[in-house]
Amino acid sequence: MDALGIANMARDMASAVRPDELARCFLLGSVRLHELELGFCYRRDAAGDSLVPLASTAMPVTALPVIGMGELDNPLVYSLHDGQPCQVDDLLRLVDVGQGFEALRECLPAGRSLLAWPLTDGRRHALGVNVLIGTARQLRDVHGDPLWQALAGMHEQLFARLREQLEAVESVRYERSVRQAHEAEKDKAGARRLLAAEFVGVSDVACKVREEMFSLADSSLSTLITGETGVGKDHAAWLIHQASSRSGRFVPVNCAAIPKDLIEAELFGSTRGAFTGATQTRTGLVAEADGGTLFLDEIGDMPYELQGRLLRVLNEKKYRPLGATRERESDFRLICATHQPLAQLIRDGRFREDLYFRIRQHNLHLLPLRERLEDIEPLVAHTLLQFNRERQAAVAGIEPEALALLQAHGFPGNVRELRSLVLAAAERTPRGALVGVDVVRERLAHLDGAAGGGESRPELNGLLEGDSLPEAVEAFEKLMIDTRLRQFEGSRSQAAQSLGIPKRTLARKCQQWNLDRETCPS
Repeated sequence: MDALGIANMARDMASAVRPDELARCFLLGSVRLHELELGFCYRRDAAGDSLVPLASTAMPVTALPVIGMGELDNPLVYSLHDGQPCQVDDLLRLVDVGQGFEALRECLPAGRSLLAWPLTDGRRHALGVNVLIGTARQLRDVHGDPLWQALAGMHEQLFARLREQLEAVESVRYERSVRQAHEAEKDKAGARRLLAAEFVGVSDVACKVREEMFSLADSSLSTLITGETGVGKDHAAWLIHQASSRSGRFVPVNCAAIPKDLIEAELFGSTRGAFTGATQTRTGLVAEADGGTLFLDEIGDMPYELQGRLLRVLNEKKYRPLGATRERESDFRLICATHQPLAQLIRDGRFREDLYFRIRQHNLHLLPLRERLEDIEPLVAHTLLQFNRERQAAVAGIEPEALALLQAHGFPGNVRELRSLVLAAAERTPRGALVGVDVVRERLAHLDGAAGGGESRPELNGLLEGDSLPEAVEAFEKLMIDTRLRQFEGSRSQAAQSLGIPKRTLARKCQQWNLDRETCPS
């Protein structure tokens, strides 16, 4: 760097109005002056217990880790405590000096040396530390260069002056923004770990779905999840919410499980006396989802007259409980799911086209299990792991022949059917043993028989001969729940999961139809 370049560097440093601007200007000049690789600056936070990244010449500041002042063997902390420059010729020789330094070393080029020197004010109070990265010889030349020492002294004085000029409010605000940037990076990494752990699969399809869910997580637009029954639409909706930055609740609503005359009150709430039986004011699910996510499962079953009210709520973010005279607000993110062809429902006049486009601002389609057979093995392993954790069991895995049987099965019920089958097989497997081929074959035959391969049911013929559709629907629902409970030997969790309804809904219906005493052990 020639004399003009040095003069420009000094001028830019003198005109800097923020500590990060000043530090970056000085570091860039130092790197150019001695042809170094990079430089960065840390400042001591207001509490004095951490070094926070302030400026860098070759990487985003958010890529640098926060370093605790308790890492006394860390060269940056050591230099600040000692009040003297500290040069490390071989970074690989430093071991067990703290998590902060280990994270910092991963950001640095291999085989380079480090020079750290403290930044102090006129009273020798520690303000921060500067770091240069290059070869050992280059850094020794830097430290012995009187011109650079003069520039470093100028930088230290200007830095101390700017620090004094910063008002307390601005300092707190700046520190908060830096921490938020670091927290945002941590949240993104955490979201990816969550999706990798909870949306199980190794296929290209599964990887693509995880990426789509990650990109959808912090969107404020409505998302429609489509796919066959049992592919995991409700689980995908929950994962999208969990991976987002929304701090509110995830509020699921199964539009097919709530009676038509109650769904409006369930969604929007009601005041006392709003209708027969409304003995007290009730908060609706839209209100509960404020700040979080409202998940409308089986949106295709929502009554047509209610769809217009939902559209208005989505457009205005306002709703009115039944019987109320004033509107209320709710800031929620909407996720919907359906296995039905909504386009056909629109043509049949059963679903509003304007609502369809409003809920389908994003679309996530989940493919059936038969189109991602390579995911069956990790799904089985994940299900067995959960089974062992929840039941304190010790199922050792699954026999290769049994796994081959599963991979050859069509699984019309998709992941839900696979999970139910594996859980049932695991319950019949001794501790320490593998799920055997005979158990899997027996469970597959049992499912095939339950799906229609067994004897005809005379009760079904009686339903067809009745005159009342509501009574027939209720009788069929009771028969289906009773059959599924018997299939799973009274297990409500497995029965509810196989039917695609919440366990609390199944429990309510068991009590309503007196199924508890007949087939429903607690």
